[in-house]
Amino acid sequence: MTRLRAMLVDDEPLALARLARTLAPLDKVDVVGVTSKASEAMAMIAALRPDILFLDIAMPGLTGFDLVARLPGRDRPAIIFVTAFDSHAVRAFGVDAADYLMKPVVPDRLAQAVDRAIYWLNGRARQSATSDDHPDTPIESLWAHRHRETVRIRVDEIEWIEAQGDYVRLHTNDGRGGLVRMTLSALEVQLDTATFIRVHRSAICRRSAISGLRRKATGALAAFLASGGEAPVGRKFSGGLRTLLKRLDA
Repeated sequence: MTRLRAMLVDDEPLALARLARTLAPLDKVDVVGVTSKASEAMAMIAALRPDILFLDIAMPGLTGFDLVARLPGRDRPAIIFVTAFDSHAVRAFGVDAADYLMKPVVPDRLAQAVDRAIYWLNGRARQSATSDDHPDTPIESLWAHRHRETVRIRVDEIEWIEAQGDYVRLHTNDGRGGLVRMTLSALEVQLDTATFIRVHRSAICRRSAISGLRRKATGALAAFLASGGEAPVGRKFSGGLRTLLKRLDA
């Protein structure tokens, strides 16, 4: 397996040393750069091109969020925030961080964060590779942001998927779900078309979860779902959905 290049940014030299020591036993990562000056980080990132960036948040001059905002959107490293504060977690996942670690970092949790960064990097590569072509096999799970954590959601738990800008919200059978940084169209080509059906420009449903259609007071169509929820149905998709329901009734 190709070892990943990691860079560490923290204004506390002691914290940097501890993190480097904790990373050392992992056979997946090489630390290629370390700095305690946020002002130096951008030039080092451009020169070293790390795969993973371990980044403190509260730093003088530039914060961790300031640094992320200045990174190029394409081919940026996977971001793992490492901080003493839990109050920034929601914002961290809002900028598509691969993980969020609390100091002091323990080895098992650090190894898990590296695995999540690998998953994030692989997901970006998959999305790029499938922008024009369908994958050979449908995906089986997705990493999603939920509150202050990142969780793996199995595709067979998903009832329907809702577009929210550059993200999709996964609505699951247990009602918990999660948010994934991916467009609906990019995700659609990775799903099994025998299991999921596009019902709206902003919605994909599990075929077996659809129990009926109804027209709302506004005139818009909605699909009833097994959980009691509903998803919007677009006019251009309604014909295929009606055909599906007729087949289920037959």
